[in-house]
Amino acid sequence: MLLRKLSIVMLGPAGSGKTSLASALGNWLEGLGYNVAYINLDPAVEVLPYKPTFDARDVVRARDVMLKEGLGPNGAIIRSIDILSENYEYLGKNLMNINSNSDLMIVDTPGQLEILMFRNSGLKLINIIKEVSKPVGVFLLDPTLGLRGNSAAVVTLMAIVIRLGLGIPTLPVLSKADLINVKSVIYSTSYYTEVEQILDELRSGGEILTDMLIEVLNIVKKYLRPERLLAVSALNGYGIEDLYKAIHEIFCTCGDLT
Repeated sequence: MLLRKLSIVMLGPAGSGKTSLASALGNWLEGLGYNVAYINLDPAVEVLPYKPTFDARDVVRARDVMLKEGLGPNGAIIRSIDILSENYEYLGKNLMNINSNSDLMIVDTPGQLEILMFRNSGLKLINIIKEVSKPVGVFLLDPTLGLRGNSAAVVTLMAIVIRLGLGIPTLPVLSKADLINVKSVIYSTSYYTEVEQILDELRSGGEILTDMLIEVLNIVKKYLRPERLLAVSALNGYGIEDLYKAIHEIFCTCGDLT
């Protein structure tokens, strides 16, 4: 039976820095001597900063689908992911071969996170990754959006929903650390402490939505694992070593991650 090796799945909304971090992390690992495979699952991307070992665009391109089927950009991406998932066996065989010839895979996903979360075709792609590897998700949070109060609470819930929906261990990570003073945003050494800080801010509110978020976060807090909240920069390499250590800790402590 083929040994299932580690895969790092980049997750997050459009513009959060998934592709840039995939490239930066891969370059850092290659510098340590690892044979890294890059898996691009975004059929709409035009330019990649890395050379993909597997490229979804070899199966389907969102631009071609948009022209052929008369769809808008979002509809073309959804349809492209459907087409990609229909090639389940082809994709599985390719990734299995790649897995056997590399030390680990870095998986770059589409910007539309909801495709992976709420469509059968997107979940099917994640299941293929789970079949051929031991995946750890990296959910990127963009701190330049201002992670305060309600917005921070919503993003925190998104990280939990992704972990539950995809069924893979997932690390919440602040991206674009080069653009911010990390200590000036909500940021601590513990994800649990982070939620506590968000709750403290929310309690000073009083709106109905705020009260709802407080109730939900109090439930979430009961099930949080003690883990560090990391900040990284694909531009200058800040935090990349710490990110890999955290991924390795999850990989080592979660058994077969199935």
